[in-house]
Amino acid sequence: MKLCFLTFTVLLDCIYGTLGCTCVQTDPQELYCESTVAFIARVTNMTYGEGIPGITAAQFYDVEVSHVYKGDVAMGTFRVYSKGPESLCGVDLDVNKVYLLNGHISGGALQLGLCDLMNMWPLNDPDSVFPLETYYDCRCKQVPGYYSRRPKNICVYSERFDCPSESGSLGDQAECRYSDLVDDCEWQC
Repeated sequence: MKLCFLTFTVLLDCIYGTLGCTCVQTDPQELYCESTVAFIARVTNMTYGEGIPGITAAQFYDVEVSHVYKGDVAMGTFRVYSKGPESLCGVDLDVNKVYLLNGHISGGALQLGLCDLMNMWPLNDPDSVFPLETYYDCRCKQVPGYYSRRPKNICVYSERFDCPSESGSLGDQAECRYSDLVDDCEWQC
């Protein structure tokens, strides 16, 4: 009996253990700048493609776009595609919830991937519109490491600092933005 249970456990691990997704931690500013589209939308419908629903099947979402930050996306209904569940680096969205979505358009649909999303959770205030197009400066790039002479238009993660609560920033930490005063990018709240 123990051998049967052990065999069954190993078999399940072999099948489902390979369905893991690991993402390199990426800053939301970098994800926004690398995306071809970014918008706020309400999910109105979800259907599965070929495969086993919830395990290997792609997921197709119809969304109602309410605000476009960047990209060629019209207001109204739009099709969104996910590779499958989160275990396959896909995205699970809830119908009737509002999300900030970003990614790349492929075959007329936005392809969502867990590692590409700036935010994978529904928005707490679906009517809010964040000033992402001005808050995230895509002229600047963030890099890890230490530099004795920092390259132009680069912000180094090790120099990032926390913003005071009264600064009015969107997050807790400074963002990499271009400054006309220093003619370069720097961390700003």
